[in-house]
Amino acid sequence: MIMQQVPGAVVDGNIGRRSSFEVTINKKLIFSKLGNGSFPDFDAIVEEVVKASKGVETSQVEKVQESSCNIL
Repeated sequence: MIMQQVPGAVVDGNIGRRSSFEVTINKKLIFSKLGNGSFPDFDAIVEEVVKASKGVETSQVEKVQESSCNIL
C-alpha cells in the first residue's frame, strides 16, 4: 500500500526485540506495538507516509488493527 501511494518511498525491515513492531518515518517513531499492544492500522500508517512525502510533519499513530482473534 505504501508503494502505491508513495512510489519513491524506501521501506526497510529490521529484526528487533521479540514481539516488537515499530514504525519510524524519517527517524521519528510513529508507532510501537510494545507500547500499544497491537499492530497499527495500516491505512493510518500510509496516511503518515503520504504526509511525510509532502513535507508535512508526521504524527503518532494510535489507531490499531481490529483483532479477529479471541483468547478464551
